[in-house]
Amino acid sequence: LSLPEAPTMGRYRPKRTQKGKLDHRKAVKVKRRKKDLDQIQDEIKIVVKKGLKLPFDPDLPGLGQFYCPHCARYFINLNTLRNHERTKDHKKQMKRVEEKQYTQKEAEEAAGLGTSNS
Repeated sequence: LSLPEAPTMGRYRPKRTQKGKLDHRKAVKVKRRKKDLDQIQDEIKIVVKKGLKLPFDPDLPGLGQFYCPHCARYFINLNTLRNHERTKDHKKQMKRVEEKQYTQKEAEEAAGLGTSNS
């Protein structure tokens, strides 16, 4: 007894899957965006002048009490903050923050819009 062969099913054409991935990737990138270096440097200048007084905020990790100003990150407790301070990423970020701040004047001079001495 021989059965007829079943027809093979072809693959379906995926519809708009790639576009959706790109939109999602961009949304996550924007949502998780870190502060720029000049913003962090400005915040540190304010902290040096006024001191670091953190208000309680229930929406932040650790009620907003464990903050690393160099990385602009909140941590859940003091232990994780101390562990973070020992990491390579934190030490590299500290070196970047200690560099001279890039100003608008320097950007204009680099673009050729600075004062001409001719």
